[in-house]
Amino acid sequence: MRQKMKGSIIVLACICAVMLLAPSCFAGLTPSSAPQKAIQKNPSKQKAEASQFWGLLFAVGEYLNAPDQNRPEMLTACDDLHSTLLSSPNYWQASQIHVVKTSQATLQQLIKELLWLRKNAKSEDYVLVFITTHGGQLVHPNTGLPWDLPPKDESDGSDEVLAMYNGFVNWYGYIYDDMLNFFLSIIKCKGLCLIVDSCYSGGFNDPAYNALDKNKFTAQSFVDGFVEDLAAPGRVVLMSCREDEVSYGTDFTDSLITGFQGWGDANIWPFSGNGDGIVSAEESFRGAKAWMDLFSDQHPTIADYFPGDFPVTYT
Repeated sequence: MRQKMKGSIIVLACICAVMLLAPSCFAGLTPSSAPQKAIQKNPSKQKAEASQFWGLLFAVGEYLNAPDQNRPEMLTACDDLHSTLLSSPNYWQASQIHVVKTSQATLQQLIKELLWLRKNAKSEDYVLVFITTHGGQLVHPNTGLPWDLPPKDESDGSDEVLAMYNGFVNWYGYIYDDMLNFFLSIIKCKGLCLIVDSCYSGGFNDPAYNALDKNKFTAQSFVDGFVEDLAAPGRVVLMSCREDEVSYGTDFTDSLITGFQGWGDANIWPFSGNGDGIVSAEESFRGAKAWMDLFSDQHPTIADYFPGDFPVTYT
């Protein structure tokens, strides 16, 4: 995941024009056919306020004409997360989770899937988006220097990018942070959890030049333009490392999955759950971070602007 990727400002204009002209009813891939459990683990766990849960699991794992960049563990982690979500059938239905992997994991497909979420999610629903691939920092194709595409919102002068299936051979084979934020921002939902497992993923939540102390952010901070990139009210963003760090395999995702499988709700180190029977994104992240801070060279980061805890699974 150490590869830096080049880009062109034409990317956003061209791709957005093509995708926004395409019908938003494109559902993208056929929903995964993984069977649901016939017997619910805990029928007493009902959907909060009749909310529905929508998911997009996007794992590249294989790269066009770049076999040395392939990471099969991304695909395994994606499948494990998918089955873990379906183990809480009062929340998750197979028809409401789209799984995109390998050669299908292109920028065009990612945008179609985000538009699928926009079309289907309602204001009372929960949305989870998981992306794992190679990540990098954008550099200018001519100068090789850090490149911050409009809007100019990077204190280090460089946007963060995520490689798609063709990211190592085509100039349009990546998505950068501001483009991703645009498509997430048009999804109407009660809460959105974004999980990014890639190198330099911490940079997907850079504050703007004039950002306040994150511990003091309020909803008005967003209105005033003090917060940029992927931070937004009602959104929790889980990132596998800091902005200047690389990620190793899918250690972060694997640790989150352990939490989602029930351990996150327990008050047993490294987890510090509240024991209410619901595993939240925040509970699972705390356990993953505690473990990885101690036993790895990467340090997961979080931007949590969802009121309360974001529910993911239940015990």
